Amino acid sequence: MNYILEEIKQDIDILSGKDFLIKYILRSNNWYFSKHQDQTEEFAVRQMDTLKEILNKNIGVAFHNIIMVGSGKIGYSLSPQKNFKEFNDDSDIDIAIISSKLFEFIWEKLRDEYSIKYIHNYNTIASSIYRGFINEKNFISIDEVRPIWNDKINNANKEIQNKLSIYNSINYRIYRSWEDLESYHINGLRKLKDGISI
Repeated sequence: MNYILEEIKQDIDILSGKDFLIKYILRSNNWYFSKHQDQTEEFAVRQMDTLKEILNKNIGVAFHNIIMVGSGKIGYSLSPQKNFKEFNDDSDIDIAIISSKLFEFIWEKLRDEYSIKYIHNYNTIASSIYRGFINEKNFISIDEVRPIWNDKINNANKEIQNKLSIYNSINYRIYRSWEDLESYHINGLRKLKDGISI
C-alpha cells in the first residue's frame, strides 16, 4: 500500500481520531511488506499474518492482538516529535501487542524488582503504565526483568528475520487493552493535528 503524505495530512485534519486509526493503522494494509519489500498487497497481508503467527507461538499472545504501527505501517512516522519522518533503513519496526495478561505479568515483575539503581526509569515506566502500556525499551534495562522477556522474544525476532526478511530493529509496546492503544494513538494524532498547517 502506497500512502501519500499529503493525503495522510489531510485525513489527520478532517477525520476523527478513531476513523483515522481504522483507515491507516488497524486495517490489514501494510506499507513495509508491500512497498519497502516491493511485494503485492496480498503478499503483504500474508507476511503480516506470518508475523502474528510467530509472535503468537513464541509469546502466547492472541493472533489478532498483534499489529504493526508507526512508519513501518504507513511509510511515515506519526510521532508528533518526528514531523512525518519517512521510513528508512535505520528506522525501527514498531509492534503493538495488546494483552492484559502480558501487561500485568510485566508490571508485576517491575514492582517486584523495584530498586534504587533503576530509579531513573521509574517515572517513565509509571507514566506509561498509568496510560495503559509498557515500552520494551523501558523494561529491558532492568536486569531482573530482561531475561524473562528475552526468553520470550529472542526466538521470535530470529524467526521474523529469517522468515520475513525484516532486518530493522523491532520495538515492542505492550498495551493493557485495545482502548488503551486507541487512546494512545488518538492523543498522538491530536498533537500532530495541532502542528499541521495545510
